[in-house]
Amino acid sequence: MISSFGYYSLLTATLLSLLEIITYIKNYNQKNYVAHQFIFYKFSFYFIIISFILLIISFANSDFSIISVYENSHTAKPLFYKIAATWGNHEGSILLFILVISAYGYCFIISKRKIDNHLKATVVFIQNILLIIFLFFLLFTSNPFEKILPIPNEGLGLNPILQDPLLVIHPPFLYLGYVGFSLIFSLTLAALINNQFNIDWSKLAKNWIFLPWTFLTVGIGLGSFWAYYELGWGGYWFWDPVENASLMPWIAATALIHSVLVMEKTGKLFSWTAILALLTFILSLFGTFLVRSGVLNSVHAFANDPERGLYILIIISLLAFVSLSLFIIKIPKQTNENHFTFLSRENVIVINNYFLIFFLTVVIIGTTYPILLAAIVGKSISVGPQYYNSILAPFVFIFLLLMATGPFMKWKQSAFFYYKNIFISFLLLSVFIVTTLAVLLQQFNPLFLLGILTSCYLIISTFVDIFYKKNFKLIVTNLSRFFSHLGFAILILSITLNYFFSKELTTNIKLGENIAFDQFSIQFKDSKTKNESNYQELFGTFNIKNENMLIELHPSIRKYIQPSQFTSETSIKNNGMSDYYMAMDYSSVQSEGIGIRFYYNYFIRGIWLSFILITLGGCISFYTRRYDNKI
Repeated sequence: MISSFGYYSLLTATLLSLLEIITYIKNYNQKNYVAHQFIFYKFSFYFIIISFILLIISFANSDFSIISVYENSHTAKPLFYKIAATWGNHEGSILLFILVISAYGYCFIISKRKIDNHLKATVVFIQNILLIIFLFFLLFTSNPFEKILPIPNEGLGLNPILQDPLLVIHPPFLYLGYVGFSLIFSLTLAALINNQFNIDWSKLAKNWIFLPWTFLTVGIGLGSFWAYYELGWGGYWFWDPVENASLMPWIAATALIHSVLVMEKTGKLFSWTAILALLTFILSLFGTFLVRSGVLNSVHAFANDPERGLYILIIISLLAFVSLSLFIIKIPKQTNENHFTFLSRENVIVINNYFLIFFLTVVIIGTTYPILLAAIVGKSISVGPQYYNSILAPFVFIFLLLMATGPFMKWKQSAFFYYKNIFISFLLLSVFIVTTLAVLLQQFNPLFLLGILTSCYLIISTFVDIFYKKNFKLIVTNLSRFFSHLGFAILILSITLNYFFSKELTTNIKLGENIAFDQFSIQFKDSKTKNESNYQELFGTFNIKNENMLIELHPSIRKYIQPSQFTSETSIKNNGMSDYYMAMDYSSVQSEGIGIRFYYNYFIRGIWLSFILITLGGCISFYTRRYDNKI
């Protein structure tokens, strides 16, 4: 019964969305058509919410008459993970995708800022077209309420790797992020259609960029932290293609944020801003294609169905073609688009935008080239961290210097020589810090020195910039930049320290054995087992000695009953500056003991701190701009 209500709620939402489109087209020239159009959209949103809630109830009640529940749930699972399984599968995640598209359109409708009626109606119209496209995709290829007969007594269960508290909130934040860029896509096309792509548009658009960008930052940070402690690989980012799928729109959106700022302040970069706005959402859809097409084998992938992937690829192609065609036809021609004062703030931002697009291009090539190679010649290759690190690292250092310099520049005029003494002071202090660290840590690698130098330079300049402001309003206005830039500087600093001072060991160890490794001593002290409702668990007790310090770690191996699968549960302890991290594996040869992976991760907590600071910057920017603009 619930499944039928859920399905008919989706059908009703689709019908209401179609009525919204008919209303828009039929009554476009009438003054009062907007209210009728919005009523249809609002009720469509309500029915989508009802459908999503009914799907959650179906998972919570273990309704195995529904295929998606049968394939992704089990009665022995805790309620917490039953609910998480709602969006831990392809069908449920597409419904969440649709809900987010609908929710952003709804929030735009009820926003309090005064917006031209034709522009607002066109934004909702385009958002509704996106909504219908994916509603059709859901109903015809991925119905989350599809029935199964005869009804099974038990479900197949959710992938044990996904049975983690963080996975309850990580996917929704990602969806609120990259799916949220759909509204910027709609807002850009609507402005082009109505010949309103101007400075007023940039003031309106800023918040609708910052909101999904902040959500996406949180989602990426949570995903990185989850992979760190759950997958047992000892790292925080693996350049997995599906990880890259969320990183690509984030980079494009970061460039867009700064481009919109230049557009607002100087009346330039109209074409560049429009392209970035369209590209950001298209890259979000490309990420959706990667996850659901079956072209990737990843713990992140939801589906392995080429037909579904082809449908999404067609959607991406059509949206890209239509949006770029509209851009070419309707973009306003600005005669002063490329005229910038060389040492002005806007020019520094433009140069940094070029760097961001370069970073984005490197990630796109590294992500798509193995896929294309496998499809064309049937050859499989892996593009790993070495590719990204070797290409990106030198340019990141220049990028940091420009980030530090830009805020001191003035709009539309050169100010570098006015501040040159300040920049020299920053540089000298940074050189002193990096020299001290190099001597203390006995590390003189050029990449290490450049990483510490440029990140310290950005940290120093960021603090000076915020305290340099004498006007309290200016301080509040720039707090978002302060936290975001500070977070990015700490991120690069932490990555540099982690890369050069972390250590790892993969080996086998027997009970009672002691292994010497670098300055560490690892002893397998004890083991014990525990039975839970859905898995059996083998714990190991390991003593880690590092000089005069003794750390006890308790990693484990779980054998899940449904589905039958082994997972490694990590044990992590922090001593302030570093994490002691261990995971266990069953050895293929029992006489060789237990397999262990030990990691000494230096300064890794700085990476999580950096995500918090960058997110805080986005939240502050959204709040202050929302207050100022009353949207």
